[in-house]
Amino acid sequence: MVKLEEDEDLFDDDDYDFKEEKPAPQHNYDYKSRRILVWVQEEESLQQVEETLAFLLPLATIRMANNEEKAIDLSEKEEWDTYVVDLTEEDVSISEFVKRANNNPDIMLVALNYSRLNRDNEQNEVYFEPIRKLFDLDNLSKDQIESQK
Repeated sequence: MVKLEEDEDLFDDDDYDFKEEKPAPQHNYDYKSRRILVWVQEEESLQQVEETLAFLLPLATIRMANNEEKAIDLSEKEEWDTYVVDLTEEDVSISEFVKRANNNPDIMLVALNYSRLNRDNEQNEVYFEPIRKLFDLDNLSKDQIESQK
């Protein structure tokens, strides 16, 4: 039987260059100047859409409407820069709310597929970054920015 001696020099700290890995820098998203009105026709999707948009657009003012009448009422009573709808929901694309948004040059209409908005699904991270960019102030026209001031 051979007895092995431990070689203390094998594990000197000087021989290994350990580097601390720093986490990738997180983007600091700030949408506090954004006023977003969201119409979700399907009641069962409402909470998930609201939570996911709040996660995607921190500090934004987001109001949810669960029917077209409420969406139209909110659009008339308050100032909004963006309306969000899901055009795959039944009759949304031909609704009066969408027609009004399309005819108002000061409003940006964003169509999202609500079934893909799920904050808990990590695969959606690829989908989330382009959504955030839709709401960046850099994408607004100069007229829209001036009207917000």
